[in-house]
Amino acid sequence: MNGHNRLIRRNHTYYIRARIPVALVYLVHRQEFQYSLQTNNYYEAIAKLSKESHKIDVKINILKAINMLIKNNQLMITEADIDKMVKHKLRQAEEVFENNDWDIKEEKYDYQHLLVFNKEIPEATTNAQHELECVELFIKEYFHDLKEDTKTHNSIIKMIGRLEKEDIPIIANKAHPSEGIKKTAKALRSVEKYVLNKIESIVNDTSDNFNINDRVKRCLTQIHNEKNRASSGETTTTPWEKVFKEFKLNKKNNNRTGENTLKQNEQCLKTIFEIIGKKYVESITGNDCRMVSQKIHNLPKKWTERYKGQKLKDILARDNTDVISLTSVKKYLRVFKEFLEFCKVNQYINDSFQSLITISRRKEAVEVQAFTKDELKKIFDPKTYPRVMDKKYAYRYWIPLLALFHPVRLNEICQLYIEDVRLDKGVWYLNLTDERGDQHLKNPQSRRRIPIHPHILDLGFLEYINSIREASYKTEKYPGRVFYQLQYSPKNHYIQAISQWFGRYLKQVGIESRAKVFHSYRHNVKQAMRDADIPQEFQNALAGWSGRDTGERVYGGNFPIKKLNAQLSKLHYTFLNRNLERIAAKNKIR
Repeated sequence: MNGHNRLIRRNHTYYIRARIPVALVYLVHRQEFQYSLQTNNYYEAIAKLSKESHKIDVKINILKAINMLIKNNQLMITEADIDKMVKHKLRQAEEVFENNDWDIKEEKYDYQHLLVFNKEIPEATTNAQHELECVELFIKEYFHDLKEDTKTHNSIIKMIGRLEKEDIPIIANKAHPSEGIKKTAKALRSVEKYVLNKIESIVNDTSDNFNINDRVKRCLTQIHNEKNRASSGETTTTPWEKVFKEFKLNKKNNNRTGENTLKQNEQCLKTIFEIIGKKYVESITGNDCRMVSQKIHNLPKKWTERYKGQKLKDILARDNTDVISLTSVKKYLRVFKEFLEFCKVNQYINDSFQSLITISRRKEAVEVQAFTKDELKKIFDPKTYPRVMDKKYAYRYWIPLLALFHPVRLNEICQLYIEDVRLDKGVWYLNLTDERGDQHLKNPQSRRRIPIHPHILDLGFLEYINSIREASYKTEKYPGRVFYQLQYSPKNHYIQAISQWFGRYLKQVGIESRAKVFHSYRHNVKQAMRDADIPQEFQNALAGWSGRDTGERVYGGNFPIKKLNAQLSKLHYTFLNRNLERIAAKNKIR
């Protein structure tokens, strides 16, 4: 266990390993990305891991974005694919109508190539079979045209190449064609009906007042709009907000990205497009990407709040001092690169400008470290440690203690409800869940049960819970949460107040290392569990880790609560006993 997903070590060398979603394996003929990070230094490996993981995520997103999929040796066609095929055929027809109007009127033009179902039906062939053969032939011609088009994305060309190389049929089972093929046939019949009606109206010199299928009508409108923009020299067509809706849905469905992250993504792009001064994705240029890479470093913190009514262009023209951190700069640029890659894959733009968006590297990655024994003594010094009697700040007393004895993340503690403190078979435990709208967990294995350590019970934690429970019955002031004093925000959930206070408190007791933060407790608990000889599978269950090294995926709910309690009770900090006793006595807990 190293605490970092995708990082493994073999023969003293660190590797990155990322599984490819099962549904995408057929595209790359492999089950995972795995290669060496070319270092045996742990901290150097961690620094490289983030960058390489991002590259892999981009590759996986490209695979997910391929417009047509091959599944079970059959081509899978979506509604978007059908629209593209309809537009392809309509463009051919509209070009003929525009350039051969007179010949068609004089009935001198052979328009049979515009029709999909124009072949004679061979004997012993049913209408249904004939129709499917025509559809299959059309799709093959469509693929051929795509391969010839320089604007076609490489992923689509790769998919077409596999169809041809492996001789995968367009329609695997003509007796039972897929829904996509049925809808394609229906759409092409509508196109053919439109073509025949259009030709009749030209020959008879009548208006185009015949009925047009809704899909065909929509696609014709799009084609005419494209033509009008091209003739006027206008290239900006699609607002970035519209594309972001698709981008958001893709990340939510394929990557299970949370709402909070998506809101941050949207805010990043809103700022970036304001820097560029453009609204439409098609109008983005390489110079825009270079400009963003430079100017984003001069973006002030909370600029929308501090400079209301001012244009970002004017704000960036100044020599700002209180600017966003390098970490935030990276976040903005990574979101921008991912968005542009999505635009390219979905054919809104021809280039994602990857090489022109430069993301600076930190000179030295800061790795969170566990607190030393001396530092823990300073933190839990009875002279400086907060008092529980101050109800407004009781969370300052309990949360560090809970983090010291339980392998939990900060927000997992902060978001606890009174109902999450439960009793099962004589064991009190914390139920870590995300079942409420304001509760968030890092991943599925974080949903678990953790017994309350005996030392925390001795300090009077249940008495505190009872006092909060009684207060919540008497007034609406307490919303049923254990640490009701903490306020929720979409960005930081419940951690902002405690995180800021704890940072000040560390400086107050003389701990100023950037590697020492609240999350350091989790490293301390990991060490303490190891020193207490708690088996790895129980460590995984208590901390919410997946058993990557052993192939196991065991979570807290799979172990009886009594067994979990027996293991966690082994955890202790003998060198802190005297300090904790004095803190308890000072606060009259016992």
